[in-house]
Amino acid sequence: MWRLLRNRLPTKDNLLRRRVIQANDTACVYGCGDSKSTNHLFLDCEILNLIWLHVRNWIGLSTVYPSQVREHYTQFSLMAGMPRSSHHVFKVIWFVCVWVIWKDRNDRVFKNTGSNSSVLIEKIKLHSFLWLKAKLASFHLYYHDWWQHPLHCLGVCL
Repeated sequence: MWRLLRNRLPTKDNLLRRRVIQANDTACVYGCGDSKSTNHLFLDCEILNLIWLHVRNWIGLSTVYPSQVREHYTQFSLMAGMPRSSHHVFKVIWFVCVWVIWKDRNDRVFKNTGSNSSVLIEKIKLHSFLWLKAKLASFHLYYHDWWQHPLHCLGVCL
């Protein structure tokens, strides 16, 4: 996360700047045609933007997110108006989202495989549940409940 928030990941624009790859090899691995930067990969790519839309719908929030990774993280993790106790959970969900996107990107680049958006959403739900269960001793929820109503599981009413 430190590398992501400081734009230090080996994305194609960073590799081009370091002269590791050629200028003709900067297209997005998701086939949208744009050049690949950190902001593009995690926020702007029209294919991956659907991931954030599904996550917002799953959580039950509607908001407009900034187009810069650092500001997106801050807004998502602090969720203004939500109880302070839920901020840690939102951070974990955000971390899981970018981790799942990065892992899928690496599968596409290095293994020539990848998952569709519905599989990525399921991975986000599962891994966020597992990460929270491992991290918080007070997280006594069932996966099915988490999968359907994460905010309700946290005692957050909208």
